[in-house]
Amino acid sequence: MGRLDGKVAIVTGAARGHAETVAIFFAKEGAAVSICDVIPVNQLDNSVGAEIRAAGGKVICFQTDVSKEDQVHKMVRETIKRFGTVHILANVVGIAGPTKDIWDMSLAEWKQTLDVNLDSAFLCSKTVLPEMIKNKYGKIINFSSGTGKQPLTHRAPYATSKMAIIGFTRTLAADVGRYNINVNAICPGGHQERSLELARGRAQYMNKPLDDEAFRKQFQADQNDPKRILAGRWSADEGYLEKGSGPEDAAKLAVFLASDDASSITGQDINTGGGVMW
Repeated sequence: MGRLDGKVAIVTGAARGHAETVAIFFAKEGAAVSICDVIPVNQLDNSVGAEIRAAGGKVICFQTDVSKEDQVHKMVRETIKRFGTVHILANVVGIAGPTKDIWDMSLAEWKQTLDVNLDSAFLCSKTVLPEMIKNKYGKIINFSSGTGKQPLTHRAPYATSKMAIIGFTRTLAADVGRYNINVNAICPGGHQERSLELARGRAQYMNKPLDDEAFRKQFQADQNDPKRILAGRWSADEGYLEKGSGPEDAAKLAVFLASDDASSITGQDINTGGGVMW
């Protein structure tokens, strides 16, 4: 028996990283999952979709730009047609956005980051909520960031979008609690490809070179550094580093929040960053 047996979940941005892992974990716990990304649908279906099916799960894949209302409506409509309803929505999709000072940033760059990171959560929630309200049951899980609670220099649109996700989560939780719908946010740790994106942006901003392969090797080595401990930043003067966390940590929390075990938890923003305490 899985904790999500009989449930139907939508997971956005599922081609990689946190969202990919969330989709796989949901399916392992018994949920039928509808996953989407902007990559070609056959590419998503042959990778993440194939992995879910190989493990005995049910999955349907979509090529969807979740910042576009018509595409979101189509995905939700087809999900309900195929699986009967929607119980769980995981708004995981996100982009790093530009690493620039705002006076050097275009309005288009600003808007693109908020469109993908924030508007998508609004559009997907708005579209699934009538079904959840009808059922008087639902779980919405939004992905914010540690940056949702503290500044990140030269990354104003990303920080703004992640801080806004927390406000959106709390307000929506207050609005829909009467319908037995829980809304929570996860502030996850990093994953290799997103960390590489951030490092590239930082290097470009500082006019310094970055060796992608060397970064990946160092990232992997760092995970096994014996000096990496929980809440390590508070012991930095003793030579310790933050332990950090990855997609599996966030996915385990997402499963819990999507399950009936978390029926009384709503409006929360929970860190899984290995000791981040903001």
